[in-house]
Amino acid sequence: MPSDFAINAGDYYPFEFEADIVHHNLGTYRYTVVFLDEGLHEHLPLGEHPRLRISGEIRDIPFDGAWQPVRGRWYLMLSKSLMRDGEFELGDRVEVRFKVEDQDAVDVPLELTQLLKSDEGLQRRWDELTVGKRRGLAHKIISAKTSATRAKRLIEVAEALKG
Repeated sequence: MPSDFAINAGDYYPFEFEADIVHHNLGTYRYTVVFLDEGLHEHLPLGEHPRLRISGEIRDIPFDGAWQPVRGRWYLMLSKSLMRDGEFELGDRVEVRFKVEDQDAVDVPLELTQLLKSDEGLQRRWDELTVGKRRGLAHKIISAKTSATRAKRLIEVAEALKG
């Protein structure tokens, strides 16, 4: 099957291609995904970063995600909110535009940053964590829907760092 992709060096989203929205079964889980155009594999650092963090747009709807490996191919999971916001349906052919993000970047919420600055021991333990573990702890706080839950989770993260 011929590849239909573009690499646009000067564009904000330098990679683009078209793909079908499909279901991908992984064990007992079923994900809604698009698969990365195979012609782009050699242009991306997939060997160094098999779960390559990216951001982009699908039909002008923004997303953040990662190309996930499976048997020599890579897929991007599409969240329910992305599917809803884009009014996408299974089987739709969509244009995917993306850029590679800093693989070590962690979106740390302000209250966690302040906590770490106020406690040298916590900061040291945070710095010793892998990027993935930092990202997971930060996400635990960020994903809270209420300020009370956010505060509770900040305490839980602090306790986890202590011990």
